[in-house]
Amino acid sequence: MKLILPILTLILILVQLPFGPQPQEKPEEEPSPVKGWWLVKHFSVPSTLYSKTKGIIKAENLGSRSSLFKEVGEKNKDYPILSWKWKVSNVVHSAIETRKDRHDAAARVIVVLGREKRFRLFGREPSGLKIEYIWASHLPQGHLFDHPGEKDCKIFVLESGDVKVRQWVSEARNIHKDFKAAFNMDPPGVLVIGIQTDTDHSNEMVTAWYSEPILKRK
Repeated sequence: MKLILPILTLILILVQLPFGPQPQEKPEEEPSPVKGWWLVKHFSVPSTLYSKTKGIIKAENLGSRSSLFKEVGEKNKDYPILSWKWKVSNVVHSAIETRKDRHDAAARVIVVLGREKRFRLFGREPSGLKIEYIWASHLPQGHLFDHPGEKDCKIFVLESGDVKVRQWVSEARNIHKDFKAAFNMDPPGVLVIGIQTDTDHSNEMVTAWYSEPILKRK
């Protein structure tokens, strides 16, 4: 009897132990501040505060940086026209957009193009050929340049300076034409659209407002 009890106890313990590979729990994604978009933060940098009211996304920033991204549906990925409106409280006065260590912008709309969805290792930041449209501080409108800190990313200056601050400005871009001008090749489909307001290099304060960018046939 003394021998049977330890054996039974051992059997009960073994029955409860898991054997073989166990399914890994999927890590919980941080809730997005804007429904339908996902937030990408950057290591050791405070995050831009995003919110949405009555269809307008507000970005409040003080020495911070983060992005919102939204997937484009299969139906719309080949539409050429991207339209939106935006407004900024002020520009980032000490920004130098062509320098990696001073590359800030009061408002930025990002278009990611490619054949298939790919993401960087951390944070679900989409990877592909990128076009960015910015509200610059000093560069002239219409200026096109390479992103100083990122490969395969071309930047168009749509607005610049303080002349139109605190005013809603409507934009409409033919991204197919812009892509050809930037990369000298035919565009693949649009995968993701993003927005970003960042002052992590300048430590300045800025607030931007965006309507959700929309892809259209014409």
